[in-house]
Amino acid sequence: MTIIPDLSDLVIEQVSITNEVTITVRAAAPTAPCPCCEVVSKRIQSRYTRTLRDLPASGRPVHLVLQVRRFYCQERTCVRKIFAERFPALTLPRVTFTLRLQEALREIGFEQGGEAGARLGKKLSYPGSPDTILRLVKRAELPAAASPRVVGLDDWSWKRRLRYGTLICDLESHRPIEVLADRSVETVADWFQKHPSVEVVSRDRSSEYAAAIKKGAPQAMEVADRWHLGKNVVESVSALLARCRAEIRRGVQVQAWPVQERAETEVVLEEEKRPARSRHEEQVRLARRAQKLDRYEQVLELRDQGLTTAEIGSRIGISGRTVQRWLAHGSFPEPRRRRRRPSLIDPYERYVLQWWQAGNRNGLQLYRELTAQGFKGSAKAMYRYLARLRTPQRSSVESPSSQLHMRKGILTQPAPLEHFSAQRATWLFVCQPADLDETQQQELAAIRQASPSAEAAYRLAQGFMQMIRERSGHQLDAWLSEAQSSCLPEFKSIARGIQQDKAAVFAGLTLPWSNGPLEGHVNRLKLLKRSMYGRAKLPLLRARVLHGDQSAEPSHTKLRAAA
Repeated sequence: MTIIPDLSDLVIEQVSITNEVTITVRAAAPTAPCPCCEVVSKRIQSRYTRTLRDLPASGRPVHLVLQVRRFYCQERTCVRKIFAERFPALTLPRVTFTLRLQEALREIGFEQGGEAGARLGKKLSYPGSPDTILRLVKRAELPAAASPRVVGLDDWSWKRRLRYGTLICDLESHRPIEVLADRSVETVADWFQKHPSVEVVSRDRSSEYAAAIKKGAPQAMEVADRWHLGKNVVESVSALLARCRAEIRRGVQVQAWPVQERAETEVVLEEEKRPARSRHEEQVRLARRAQKLDRYEQVLELRDQGLTTAEIGSRIGISGRTVQRWLAHGSFPEPRRRRRRPSLIDPYERYVLQWWQAGNRNGLQLYRELTAQGFKGSAKAMYRYLARLRTPQRSSVESPSSQLHMRKGILTQPAPLEHFSAQRATWLFVCQPADLDETQQQELAAIRQASPSAEAAYRLAQGFMQMIRERSGHQLDAWLSEAQSSCLPEFKSIARGIQQDKAAVFAGLTLPWSNGPLEGHVNRLKLLKRSMYGRAKLPLLRARVLHGDQSAEPSHTKLRAAA
Protein backbone atom coordinates (compact mmCIF):
# COMPACT_ATOMS: atom_id res chain seq x y z
CA MET A 1 0.00 0.00 0.00
CA THR A 2 1.42 3.39 -0.99
CA ILE A 3 -0.65 5.52 1.42
CA ILE A 4 1.22 4.19 4.46
CA PRO A 5 4.94 3.93 5.27
CA ASP A 6 7.03 0.81 4.77
CA LEU A 7 5.51 -1.89 6.99
CA SER A 8 7.65 -4.82 5.85
CA ASP A 9 8.37 -5.84 9.44
CA LEU A 10 4.72 -5.36 10.54
CA VAL A 11 1.48 -7.22 9.97
CA ILE A 12 -1.64 -5.26 8.99
CA GLU A 13 -4.60 -6.64 10.88
CA GLN A 14 -7.33 -4.14 10.02
CA VAL A 15 -7.95 -1.06 7.84
CA SER A 16 -10.90 1.26 8.52
CA ILE A 17 -11.71 4.13 6.10
CA THR A 18 -14.31 6.74 7.07
CA ASN A 19 -13.55 10.44 7.43
CA GLU A 20 -10.20 9.15 8.68
CA VAL A 21 -8.00 6.23 7.76
CA THR A 22 -7.21 3.92 10.69
CA ILE A 23 -4.73 1.07 10.24
CA THR A 24 -4.15 -1.50 12.97
CA VAL A 25 -0.74 -3.23 12.84
CA ARG A 26 1.48 -5.42 14.98
CA ALA A 27 5.03 -6.68 14.84
CA ALA A 28 5.68 -9.68 12.64
CA ALA A 29 8.68 -11.05 14.57
CA PRO A 30 7.97 -13.17 17.67
CA THR A 31 10.99 -11.74 19.49
CA ALA A 32 12.48 -8.30 20.15
CA PRO A 33 15.96 -7.07 21.22
CA CYS A 34 16.47 -5.15 24.45
CA PRO A 35 17.30 -1.47 23.70
CA CYS A 36 20.01 -1.47 26.41
CA CYS A 37 21.89 -4.77 26.13
CA GLU A 38 20.52 -5.82 22.70
CA VAL A 39 19.86 -9.35 23.95
CA VAL A 40 16.90 -10.90 22.09
CA SER A 41 13.97 -11.92 24.26
CA LYS A 42 10.79 -13.86 23.55
CA ARG A 43 9.19 -13.76 27.01
CA ILE A 44 6.17 -11.42 26.73
CA GLN A 45 5.20 -9.56 29.88
CA SER A 46 2.16 -7.56 28.64
CA ARG A 47 0.64 -5.67 25.71
CA TYR A 48 -0.66 -2.14 25.08
CA THR A 49 -1.73 -0.04 22.09
CA ARG A 50 0.02 3.03 20.75
CA THR A 51 -1.55 5.48 18.24
CA LEU A 52 0.58 7.33 15.69
CA ARG A 53 -0.27 10.12 13.25
CA ASP A 54 0.96 9.72 9.69
CA LEU A 55 0.87 11.77 6.49
CA PRO A 56 -2.68 12.36 5.24
CA ALA A 57 -4.08 10.27 2.38
CA SER A 58 -6.20 12.21 -0.15
CA GLY A 59 -6.86 14.86 2.48
CA ARG A 60 -7.91 12.30 5.13
CA PRO A 61 -5.93 12.01 8.38
CA VAL A 62 -4.17 8.66 8.81
CA HIS A 63 -3.85 6.95 12.20
CA LEU A 64 -1.66 3.92 12.88
CA VAL A 65 -2.73 1.81 15.86
CA LEU A 66 0.29 -0.21 17.02
CA GLN A 67 -0.12 -3.28 19.20
CA VAL A 68 3.04 -3.09 21.29
CA ARG A 69 4.42 -5.94 23.42
CA ARG A 70 6.47 -5.70 26.58
CA PHE A 71 9.22 -8.29 27.11
CA TYR A 72 11.30 -9.54 30.01
CA CYS A 73 15.01 -8.93 29.45
CA GLN A 74 16.93 -12.21 29.41
CA GLU A 75 20.19 -10.60 30.56
CA ARG A 76 20.41 -10.67 34.34
CA THR A 77 22.99 -7.86 34.54
CA CYS A 78 20.94 -5.47 32.37
CA VAL A 79 19.57 -2.39 34.08
CA ARG A 80 16.25 -2.97 32.33
CA LYS A 81 14.11 -5.82 33.50
CA ILE A 82 11.15 -5.04 31.23
CA PHE A 83 11.25 -3.27 27.88
CA ALA A 84 8.82 -2.40 25.10
CA GLU A 85 9.57 -3.38 21.53
CA ARG A 86 10.76 -0.59 19.24
CA PHE A 87 9.87 0.30 15.66
CA PRO A 88 12.93 2.27 14.44
CA ALA A 89 11.79 2.30 10.78
CA LEU A 90 8.43 3.79 11.73
CA THR A 91 8.82 6.17 14.68
CA LEU A 92 10.83 7.09 17.76
CA PRO A 93 10.06 6.20 21.40
CA ARG A 94 7.48 8.41 23.15
CA VAL A 95 6.59 10.21 19.88
CA THR A 96 3.08 10.29 18.41
CA PHE A 97 4.19 11.10 14.82
CA THR A 98 5.74 8.80 12.25
CA LEU A 99 9.21 9.58 10.98
CA ARG A 100 8.04 10.77 7.58
CA LEU A 101 5.42 13.07 9.16
CA GLN A 102 8.11 14.54 11.41
CA GLU A 103 10.32 15.11 8.37
CA ALA A 104 7.48 16.82 6.49
CA LEU A 105 6.70 19.10 9.45
CA ARG A 106 10.40 19.87 9.85
CA GLU A 107 10.69 20.96 6.23
CA ILE A 108 7.59 23.12 6.60
CA GLY A 109 9.14 24.70 9.66
CA PHE A 110 12.40 25.47 7.86
CA GLU A 111 10.56 27.15 5.01
CA GLN A 112 7.61 28.80 6.78
CA GLY A 113 8.43 28.97 10.49
CA GLY A 114 6.20 27.94 13.38
CA GLU A 115 2.98 29.95 13.10
CA ALA A 116 2.88 30.08 9.29
CA GLY A 117 3.89 26.40 9.09
CA ALA A 118 1.08 25.38 11.44
CA ARG A 119 -1.46 27.34 9.38
CA LEU A 120 -0.22 25.73 6.18
CA GLY A 121 -0.22 22.27 7.78
CA LYS A 122 -3.80 22.72 8.95
CA LYS A 123 -4.92 23.40 5.38
CA LEU A 124 -3.05 20.31 4.17
CA SER A 125 -4.38 18.12 7.03
CA TYR A 126 -0.95 17.91 8.62
CA PRO A 127 -1.15 17.79 12.42
CA GLY A 128 1.28 19.83 14.47
CA SER A 129 1.21 23.00 16.56
CA PRO A 130 3.66 25.90 16.07
CA ASP A 131 5.67 24.78 19.11
CA THR A 132 5.88 21.22 17.76
CA ILE A 133 7.15 22.44 14.40
CA LEU A 134 9.77 24.71 16.00
CA ARG A 135 10.88 21.90 18.30
CA LEU A 136 11.47 19.66 15.28
CA VAL A 137 13.43 22.46 13.57
CA LYS A 138 15.66 23.00 16.60
CA ARG A 139 16.40 19.27 16.90
CA ALA A 140 17.40 18.89 13.27
CA GLU A 141 21.00 18.07 12.52
CA LEU A 142 22.65 20.98 10.73
CA PRO A 143 24.91 20.34 7.74
CA ALA A 144 28.47 19.77 8.86
CA ALA A 145 30.76 22.66 7.96
CA ALA A 146 33.54 21.52 5.66
CA SER A 147 36.99 23.10 5.54
CA PRO A 148 36.27 26.41 3.79
CA ARG A 149 39.03 28.02 1.78
CA VAL A 150 37.42 31.32 0.66
CA VAL A 151 34.87 32.93 2.98
CA GLY A 152 33.05 36.22 3.22
CA LEU A 153 31.71 37.83 6.37
CA ASP A 154 29.25 40.64 6.92
CA ASP A 155 27.16 41.94 9.78
CA TRP A 156 23.39 41.97 10.21
CA SER A 157 21.36 43.82 12.83
CA TRP A 158 19.53 42.26 15.73
CA LYS A 159 18.48 45.83 16.50
CA ARG A 160 19.80 48.56 14.24
CA ARG A 161 22.57 50.75 15.70
CA LEU A 162 22.46 48.79 18.97
CA ARG A 163 23.27 45.11 18.42
CA TYR A 164 24.68 43.23 15.42
CA GLY A 165 25.48 39.65 14.49
CA THR A 166 27.82 38.14 11.89
CA LEU A 167 27.07 35.87 8.93
CA ILE A 168 29.88 33.83 7.35
CA CYS A 169 29.49 32.36 3.87
CA ASP A 170 31.59 29.98 1.77
CA LEU A 171 32.18 32.01 -1.39
CA GLU A 172 33.15 28.95 -3.45
CA SER A 173 29.90 27.08 -2.82
CA HIS A 174 27.80 30.22 -2.09
CA ARG A 175 26.46 28.61 1.10
CA PRO A 176 26.17 30.11 4.60
CA ILE A 177 28.29 28.15 7.05
CA GLU A 178 27.95 30.02 10.35
CA VAL A 179 25.82 32.61 12.15
CA LEU A 180 27.52 34.37 15.08
CA ALA A 181 25.72 36.21 17.86
CA ASP A 182 27.80 39.40 17.57
CA ARG A 183 30.54 41.02 15.52
CA SER A 184 33.15 41.51 18.21
CA VAL A 185 36.81 40.87 17.49
CA GLU A 186 36.98 38.03 20.02
CA THR A 187 33.98 36.12 18.65
CA VAL A 188 35.00 36.36 15.00
CA ALA A 189 38.67 35.63 15.73
CA ASP A 190 37.69 32.56 17.75
CA TRP A 191 35.75 31.17 14.75
CA PHE A 192 38.74 31.71 12.45
CA GLN A 193 41.05 29.96 14.90
CA LYS A 194 38.77 26.90 14.73
CA HIS A 195 38.96 26.94 10.90
CA PRO A 196 42.64 27.18 9.95
CA SER A 197 41.88 26.15 6.36
CA VAL A 198 40.70 29.68 5.45
CA GLU A 199 42.99 31.28 2.86
CA VAL A 200 40.97 34.25 1.56
CA VAL A 201 38.50 36.46 3.48
CA SER A 202 36.23 38.98 1.76
CA ARG A 203 34.92 41.73 4.03
CA ASP A 204 33.61 45.27 4.09
CA ARG A 205 35.68 48.23 5.33
CA SER A 206 35.02 47.44 9.00
CA SER A 207 38.06 47.86 11.24
CA GLU A 208 36.65 45.29 13.69
CA TYR A 209 36.58 42.55 11.07
CA ALA A 210 40.05 43.51 9.89
CA ALA A 211 41.39 43.17 13.45
CA ALA A 212 39.58 39.84 13.91
CA ILE A 213 41.07 38.42 10.72
CA LYS A 214 44.59 39.49 11.71
CA LYS A 215 44.12 37.93 15.13
CA GLY A 216 42.34 34.69 14.18
CA ALA A 217 43.60 34.02 10.64
CA PRO A 218 46.90 35.82 10.06
CA GLN A 219 47.64 33.47 7.15
CA ALA A 220 44.52 34.58 5.20
CA MET A 221 44.49 37.22 2.48
CA GLU A 222 42.01 40.04 3.11
CA VAL A 223 39.87 41.23 0.21
CA ALA A 224 37.91 44.50 0.44
CA ASP A 225 34.46 44.16 -1.09
CA ARG A 226 34.16 46.12 -4.35
CA TRP A 227 30.60 47.20 -3.69
CA HIS A 228 31.62 48.89 -0.45
CA LEU A 229 34.55 50.55 -2.23
CA GLY A 230 32.15 51.94 -4.82
CA LYS A 231 29.81 53.04 -2.03
CA ASN A 232 32.65 55.04 -0.47
CA VAL A 233 33.25 56.82 -3.78
CA VAL A 234 29.52 57.53 -4.19
CA GLU A 235 29.35 59.06 -0.70
CA SER A 236 32.36 61.27 -1.43
CA VAL A 237 30.89 62.49 -4.72
CA SER A 238 27.52 63.18 -3.10
CA ALA A 239 29.12 65.19 -0.30
CA LEU A 240 31.22 67.19 -2.75
CA LEU A 241 28.27 68.03 -5.02
CA ALA A 242 26.19 69.09 -2.04
CA ARG A 243 29.00 71.35 -0.83
CA CYS A 244 29.50 72.86 -4.29
CA ARG A 245 25.82 73.29 -5.18
CA ALA A 246 25.97 77.09 -5.04
CA GLU A 247 29.13 77.13 -7.16
CA ILE A 248 27.56 74.82 -9.75
CA ARG A 249 24.29 76.72 -9.94
CA ARG A 250 25.95 80.13 -10.20
CA GLY A 251 28.32 78.82 -12.85
CA VAL A 252 25.50 77.44 -14.97
CA GLN A 253 23.48 80.65 -14.64
CA VAL A 254 26.33 82.96 -15.60
CA GLN A 255 24.95 83.15 -19.14
CA ALA A 256 21.38 83.81 -17.99
CA TRP A 257 22.14 86.67 -15.56
CA PRO A 258 23.97 89.85 -16.59
CA VAL A 259 27.14 90.43 -14.64
CA GLN A 260 26.01 93.79 -13.27
CA GLU A 261 22.84 92.22 -11.85
CA ARG A 262 24.61 89.38 -10.01
CA ALA A 263 25.52 89.85 -6.38
CA GLU A 264 27.84 87.85 -4.24
CA THR A 265 26.34 86.20 -1.20
CA GLU A 266 28.44 86.03 1.91
CA VAL A 267 27.54 83.11 4.08
CA VAL A 268 28.97 82.23 7.45
CA LEU A 269 28.40 78.70 8.62
CA GLU A 270 27.02 78.48 12.10
CA GLU A 271 29.05 76.50 14.57
CA GLU A 272 26.62 74.12 16.15
CA LYS A 273 26.78 72.98 19.71
CA ARG A 274 26.92 69.29 18.91
CA PRO A 275 29.10 66.39 20.06
CA ALA A 276 32.35 66.01 18.23
CA ARG A 277 32.08 64.14 14.92
CA SER A 278 34.56 62.29 12.81
CA ARG A 279 36.19 64.13 9.92
CA HIS A 280 34.00 62.34 7.39
CA GLU A 281 30.78 62.99 9.32
CA GLU A 282 31.62 66.67 9.66
CA GLN A 283 32.36 66.97 5.93
CA VAL A 284 29.04 65.35 5.06
CA ARG A 285 27.15 67.57 7.50
CA LEU A 286 28.67 70.78 6.17
CA ALA A 287 28.08 69.67 2.58
CA ARG A 288 24.41 68.98 3.19
CA ARG A 289 24.02 72.27 5.05
CA ALA A 290 25.62 74.16 2.18
CA GLN A 291 23.21 72.52 -0.28
CA LYS A 292 20.21 73.38 1.89
CA LEU A 293 21.44 76.97 2.36
CA ASP A 294 21.82 77.44 -1.38
CA ARG A 295 18.29 76.16 -1.92
CA TYR A 296 17.02 78.57 0.75
CA GLU A 297 18.69 81.49 -1.01
CA GLN A 298 17.15 80.32 -4.26
CA VAL A 299 13.68 80.23 -2.65
CA LEU A 300 14.06 83.83 -1.47
CA GLU A 301 15.21 84.96 -4.90
CA LEU A 302 12.27 83.36 -6.67
CA ARG A 303 9.84 84.71 -4.08
CA ASP A 304 11.09 88.26 -4.71
CA GLN A 305 10.52 87.64 -8.40
CA GLY A 306 6.81 87.07 -7.69
CA LEU A 307 6.56 83.29 -8.05
CA THR A 308 4.11 81.28 -5.97
CA THR A 309 5.21 78.60 -3.53
CA ALA A 310 4.03 75.83 -5.87
CA GLU A 311 5.98 77.33 -8.78
CA ILE A 312 9.09 77.73 -6.62
CA GLY A 313 8.89 74.11 -5.44
CA SER A 314 8.42 72.83 -8.99
CA ARG A 315 11.42 74.75 -10.31
CA ILE A 316 13.77 73.87 -7.45
CA GLY A 317 12.64 70.27 -6.98
CA ILE A 318 11.15 70.41 -3.47
CA SER A 319 7.57 70.34 -2.23
CA GLY A 320 5.48 73.48 -1.95
CA ARG A 321 4.85 72.75 1.73
CA THR A 322 8.61 72.85 2.38
CA VAL A 323 8.78 76.24 0.61
CA GLN A 324 5.94 77.56 2.80
CA ARG A 325 7.64 76.33 5.95
CA TRP A 326 10.96 77.94 5.03
CA LEU A 327 9.34 81.28 4.18
CA ALA A 328 7.25 81.24 7.36
CA HIS A 329 10.37 80.60 9.41
CA GLY A 330 11.77 84.01 8.48
CA SER A 331 15.39 82.86 8.50
CA PHE A 332 17.50 79.95 7.37
CA PRO A 333 15.97 76.78 8.94
CA GLU A 334 18.86 75.16 10.70
CA PRO A 335 18.51 71.37 11.06
CA ARG A 336 17.03 70.28 14.34
CA ARG A 337 19.22 68.67 16.91
CA ARG A 338 18.42 64.97 17.00
CA ARG A 339 17.46 63.41 20.27
CA ARG A 340 20.40 61.61 21.76
CA ARG A 341 20.01 57.84 21.76
CA PRO A 342 20.37 55.89 25.01
CA SER A 343 23.94 54.76 25.60
CA LEU A 344 25.55 52.10 27.78
CA ILE A 345 27.62 54.82 29.41
CA ASP A 346 24.58 56.73 30.72
CA PRO A 347 24.55 55.03 34.17
CA TYR A 348 28.19 56.08 34.63
CA GLU A 349 27.80 59.65 33.36
CA ARG A 350 28.10 61.30 36.78
CA TYR A 351 31.24 59.33 37.61
CA VAL A 352 32.82 60.26 34.25
CA LEU A 353 32.00 63.96 34.75
CA GLN A 354 33.56 63.95 38.22
CA TRP A 355 36.59 62.14 36.83
CA TRP A 356 36.91 64.72 34.02
CA GLN A 357 36.44 67.75 36.27
CA ALA A 358 39.17 66.42 38.54
CA GLY A 359 41.63 66.99 35.71
CA ASN A 360 42.11 63.35 34.65
CA ARG A 361 42.74 62.72 30.95
CA ASN A 362 43.95 59.09 30.79
CA GLY A 363 41.23 57.35 28.80
CA LEU A 364 42.67 53.86 29.23
CA GLN A 365 42.63 54.23 33.00
CA LEU A 366 39.00 55.43 32.87
CA TYR A 367 37.98 52.48 30.71
CA ARG A 368 39.51 50.04 33.21
CA GLU A 369 37.67 51.72 36.09
CA LEU A 370 34.35 51.66 34.26
CA THR A 371 34.80 48.01 33.28
CA ALA A 372 35.43 47.13 36.92
CA GLN A 373 32.14 48.85 37.79
CA GLY A 374 30.21 46.77 35.22
CA PHE A 375 30.41 48.87 32.05
CA LYS A 376 29.67 46.60 29.05
CA GLY A 377 30.32 49.08 26.24
CA SER A 378 33.41 49.42 24.08
CA ALA A 379 36.35 51.75 24.57
CA LYS A 380 35.35 53.51 21.36
CA ALA A 381 31.97 54.45 22.85
CA MET A 382 33.68 55.84 25.95
CA TYR A 383 36.13 57.93 23.89
CA ARG A 384 33.22 59.22 21.82
CA TYR A 385 31.57 60.44 25.03
CA LEU A 386 34.82 62.05 26.19
CA ALA A 387 35.04 63.86 22.86
CA ARG A 388 31.78 65.61 23.75
CA LEU A 389 33.41 66.95 26.89
CA ARG A 390 36.31 68.31 24.86
CA THR A 391 34.03 70.14 22.38
CA PRO A 392 34.07 73.88 23.21
CA GLN A 393 30.75 75.72 23.27
CA ARG A 394 30.66 78.46 20.67
CA SER A 395 28.17 81.19 20.25
CA SER A 396 26.11 81.09 17.11
CA VAL A 397 26.66 83.79 14.55
CA GLU A 398 24.12 85.99 12.94
CA SER A 399 21.58 84.13 10.83
CA PRO A 400 22.73 83.82 7.21
CA SER A 401 19.38 85.11 6.02
CA SER A 402 20.24 88.58 7.39
CA GLN A 403 23.33 88.67 5.16
CA LEU A 404 21.63 87.79 1.88
CA HIS A 405 21.58 90.33 -0.90
CA MET A 406 18.73 89.54 -3.24
CA ARG A 407 18.78 90.42 -6.92
CA LYS A 408 15.68 92.35 -7.95
CA GLY A 409 13.72 91.67 -11.09
CA ILE A 410 11.92 88.66 -12.51
CA LEU A 411 13.48 86.13 -14.84
CA THR A 412 11.41 85.45 -17.91
CA GLN A 413 12.61 81.81 -18.13
CA PRO A 414 13.63 79.33 -15.44
CA ALA A 415 17.38 79.34 -14.85
CA PRO A 416 19.35 76.19 -15.77
CA LEU A 417 19.76 73.49 -13.08
CA GLU A 418 17.37 75.19 -10.65
CA HIS A 419 16.30 71.69 -9.57
CA PHE A 420 19.89 70.50 -9.04
CA SER A 421 20.21 67.82 -6.35
CA ALA A 422 23.45 66.24 -5.22
CA GLN A 423 21.76 62.88 -4.65
CA ARG A 424 20.41 62.71 -8.20
CA ALA A 425 23.56 64.12 -9.81
CA THR A 426 25.79 61.56 -8.08
CA TRP A 427 24.52 58.85 -10.42
CA LEU A 428 25.73 60.86 -13.42
CA PHE A 429 29.25 60.94 -11.98
CA VAL A 430 29.65 57.21 -11.26
CA CYS A 431 27.65 55.72 -14.15
CA GLN A 432 29.33 54.70 -17.38
CA PRO A 433 29.02 57.54 -19.95
CA ALA A 434 27.61 55.15 -22.54
CA ASP A 435 24.63 54.37 -20.26
CA LEU A 436 23.48 58.02 -20.09
CA ASP A 437 20.89 59.39 -22.47
CA GLU A 438 21.30 62.70 -24.29
CA THR A 439 19.57 64.79 -21.61
CA GLN A 440 21.67 63.28 -18.84
CA GLN A 441 24.87 63.84 -20.83
CA GLN A 442 23.96 67.49 -21.33
CA GLU A 443 23.24 67.95 -17.63
CA LEU A 444 26.52 66.26 -16.72
CA ALA A 445 28.46 68.46 -19.16
CA ALA A 446 26.85 71.59 -17.72
CA ILE A 447 27.78 70.60 -14.16
CA ARG A 448 31.38 69.82 -15.13
CA GLN A 449 31.78 73.13 -17.00
CA ALA A 450 30.24 75.14 -14.17
CA SER A 451 32.56 73.94 -11.39
CA PRO A 452 36.27 73.03 -11.49
CA SER A 453 35.75 70.97 -8.34
CA ALA A 454 33.01 68.96 -10.05
CA GLU A 455 35.26 68.38 -13.07
CA ALA A 456 38.09 67.07 -10.87
CA ALA A 457 35.65 64.90 -8.90
CA TYR A 458 34.27 63.42 -12.13
CA ARG A 459 37.73 62.36 -13.32
CA LEU A 460 38.55 60.75 -9.97
CA ALA A 461 35.19 59.02 -9.64
CA GLN A 462 35.28 57.61 -13.18
CA GLY A 463 38.86 56.42 -12.70
CA PHE A 464 38.00 54.51 -9.54
CA MET A 465 34.78 53.03 -10.93
CA GLN A 466 36.74 51.85 -13.97
CA MET A 467 39.14 50.01 -11.66
CA ILE A 468 36.15 48.35 -9.98
CA ARG A 469 34.50 47.30 -13.25
CA GLU A 470 37.68 46.06 -14.95
CA ARG A 471 39.46 44.86 -11.77
CA SER A 472 42.53 46.83 -12.78
CA GLY A 473 44.08 47.23 -9.34
CA HIS A 474 47.50 48.04 -10.84
CA GLN A 475 46.21 51.60 -11.41
CA LEU A 476 45.52 52.15 -7.71
CA ASP A 477 48.83 53.89 -6.90
CA ALA A 478 48.37 56.43 -9.70
CA TRP A 479 44.80 57.11 -8.59
CA LEU A 480 45.86 57.62 -4.98
CA SER A 481 48.54 60.11 -6.04
CA GLU A 482 46.01 62.06 -8.10
CA ALA A 483 43.44 62.07 -5.26
CA GLN A 484 45.97 63.20 -2.65
CA SER A 485 47.26 66.01 -4.88
CA SER A 486 43.74 67.29 -5.63
CA CYS A 487 42.11 70.14 -3.73
CA LEU A 488 39.06 68.04 -2.86
CA PRO A 489 38.89 67.16 0.87
CA GLU A 490 36.33 64.41 0.21
CA PHE A 491 38.68 62.47 -2.06
CA LYS A 492 41.69 63.19 0.13
CA SER A 493 39.78 61.55 2.97
CA ILE A 494 38.96 58.42 0.96
CA ALA A 495 42.58 58.23 -0.23
CA ARG A 496 43.80 58.26 3.38
CA GLY A 497 41.38 55.47 4.25
CA ILE A 498 42.54 53.36 1.30
CA GLN A 499 46.20 53.86 2.27
CA GLN A 500 45.47 52.40 5.70
CA ASP A 501 43.87 49.31 4.13
CA LYS A 502 45.76 49.28 0.85
CA ALA A 503 46.53 45.57 0.64
CA ALA A 504 42.87 44.56 1.04
CA VAL A 505 41.71 47.25 -1.39
CA PHE A 506 44.27 46.14 -3.99
CA ALA A 507 43.11 42.54 -3.61
CA GLY A 508 39.49 43.64 -3.99
CA LEU A 509 40.31 45.49 -7.21
CA THR A 510 42.26 42.51 -8.57
CA LEU A 511 40.73 39.20 -7.39
CA PRO A 512 37.28 37.89 -8.41
CA TRP A 513 36.03 37.44 -4.82
CA SER A 514 33.39 39.77 -3.38
CA ASN A 515 30.56 39.78 -0.84
CA GLY A 516 27.88 39.53 -3.51
CA PRO A 517 26.70 35.98 -2.60
CA LEU A 518 26.90 36.87 1.08
CA GLU A 519 24.61 39.90 0.72
CA GLY A 520 21.92 37.65 -0.75
CA HIS A 521 22.05 35.41 2.30
CA VAL A 522 21.97 38.46 4.60
CA ASN A 523 18.71 39.51 2.92
CA ARG A 524 17.37 35.99 3.43
CA LEU A 525 18.42 36.05 7.09
CA LYS A 526 16.59 39.35 7.62
CA LEU A 527 13.46 37.92 6.03
CA LEU A 528 13.57 34.86 8.28
CA LYS A 529 14.22 36.96 11.39
CA ARG A 530 11.34 39.33 10.74
CA SER A 531 8.92 36.56 9.77
CA MET A 532 9.47 34.92 13.17
CA TYR A 533 8.87 38.12 15.15
CA GLY A 534 10.01 37.53 18.74
CA ARG A 535 10.86 33.83 18.27
CA ALA A 536 14.00 34.55 16.25
CA LYS A 537 16.53 33.65 18.94
CA LEU A 538 19.98 32.60 17.77
CA PRO A 539 19.59 28.76 17.87
CA LEU A 540 16.36 28.81 15.84
CA LEU A 541 17.56 31.52 13.47
CA ARG A 542 20.87 29.73 12.92
CA ALA A 543 19.08 26.45 12.18
CA ARG A 544 16.82 28.02 9.56
CA VAL A 545 19.65 29.95 7.89
CA LEU A 546 22.08 27.05 7.67
CA HIS A 547 19.50 24.42 6.71
CA GLY A 548 17.64 24.16 3.43
CA ASP A 549 18.42 23.43 -0.20
CA GLN A 550 22.17 23.92 -0.05
CA SER A 551 22.51 23.55 -3.79
CA ALA A 552 20.23 26.50 -4.55
CA GLU A 553 21.76 29.94 -4.57
CA PRO A 554 19.45 32.80 -3.48
CA SER A 555 18.34 35.01 -6.34
CA HIS A 556 19.44 38.03 -4.30
CA THR A 557 23.07 37.13 -4.93
CA LYS A 558 22.77 38.20 -8.55
CA LEU A 559 21.81 41.76 -7.67
CA ARG A 560 25.39 42.81 -7.09
CA ALA A 561 27.16 40.63 -9.65
CA ALA A 562 28.23 43.77 -11.50
CA ALA A 563 30.19 44.90 -8.46
